[in-house]
Amino acid sequence: FTGLVKASLTGVSSNQFLLQASVDDDVGPLNVATTDATDAKKAESSDSPTIVIAKPGDEPGLSANEPTYFVVGSDSRNGADARFQLSFKYRLFDPESSLSKFSPLFSNLYFTYTQTSLWDLGDDSSPFRDTSYRPGIYYGWAGSGKAWLPNDWRAGLEHESNGQSGADSRSINIAYLKPIWHMDLDHGKRLSFLPKIYHYIDKSDNDDIQRYRGYADWILRYGREDGLIVNGMYRQGTAGYASGQLDLSYPLSTRIFARTGTFVHLQLFSGYGETLLDYDRDRDTQVRVGFSITR
Repeated sequence: FTGLVKASLTGVSSNQFLLQASVDDDVGPLNVATTDATDAKKAESSDSPTIVIAKPGDEPGLSANEPTYFVVGSDSRNGADARFQLSFKYRLFDPESSLSKFSPLFSNLYFTYTQTSLWDLGDDSSPFRDTSYRPGIYYGWAGSGKAWLPNDWRAGLEHESNGQSGADSRSINIAYLKPIWHMDLDHGKRLSFLPKIYHYIDKSDNDDIQRYRGYADWILRYGREDGLIVNGMYRQGTAGYASGQLDLSYPLSTRIFARTGTFVHLQLFSGYGETLLDYDRDRDTQVRVGFSITR
């Protein structure tokens, strides 16, 4: 294991231990014995306490969703510009809550919020060009991970709008399914494939958006949690218009929780729809650098 490891006793009252596990060589993370939910219930009914180790990624109620970053680059029209994003998810019902103990299914429900802004630093008065607000809710559950089956699943609803009125108003509502595959490689590296496949419930402010955005975000993530991480996203509309984004991040400090710390961040974007307002407009390739606190 590498990352945040949680350990606690079953059968008796005990504190929970949070351990930051990492590796400083090329061996990679080591396998450790864990106790699954079935064994934990057996242990609770036994006289002798056992230790239950939760895998890294068992995050607190409020945790990272998409990356949170601030990056600055050069815009051919106005000089310097910046892009920043805030994103988190919140587990609505803690696994230890009375409702979740009545039915563990409730603990898989999450609220999400992501806000992305483009800031024209080089223009007069440095206005914000556009901001996208994305509240949502999803239900997540574990897959089998056997053969070619996903390791995890998400299914949810999401609203996205830019908060404008009149001719500049843009908004969509989608329902989505997100299967997640993980492949563990040598030296602690992991390759993840996380496509987000969606259906437009409402797109009246931009009824041809599928021509530019399509119906899926194809997302790949590769690297080590204690080293370089590369995120790639590609989408293509039904009319052939496409866009892509590449994010590279490297830790500058020890992580606080899984995916959380301080990282130097390089971002490249090319194609259509960097903002919801510009969903049907192509821009020159944007190169920006800055920092991120989740990735």
